[in-house]
Amino acid sequence: MTLRWISVAAVGLAAASATALLAWLVSPVAPGVAAVVFGFTALPFGAMLGWILIIAPVTADQTYTSGDSVESHWTTAASSGTATDLVTVLGLTLAVVAITRVDPPATLLLTGLLLAAFASFTARYAFARYRALSE
Repeated sequence: MTLRWISVAAVGLAAASATALLAWLVSPVAPGVAAVVFGFTALPFGAMLGWILIIAPVTADQTYTSGDSVESHWTTAASSGTATDLVTVLGLTLAVVAITRVDPPATLLLTGLLLAAFASFTARYAFARYRALSE
């Protein structure tokens, strides 16, 4: 278990370092300050990502209610995960827009958000289906 927690810390530090490097590369003013601020800000979220990937994998079978089909369960799981993905994409996009001080057209941003929603839902549905059918 100790090795797992060390792995969580490594994932958190890697995510924070990648975020700091990205902030340093795209910041037009004071890249060092931007790298430190964004790196420290990303550290807890990187640790949460590590916990999700390493500590919290679901090992128990999920139960279904009597009226649900397997496909509706996959759809529900994919939809709920897509909402989280879209909030993450929006936050990262707003951070990049704020750092780089660009003014992209709203149509481009909304089209990108719609494509991200389609990709997230499709990937999550396919992964849930794959996991259920491969067991």
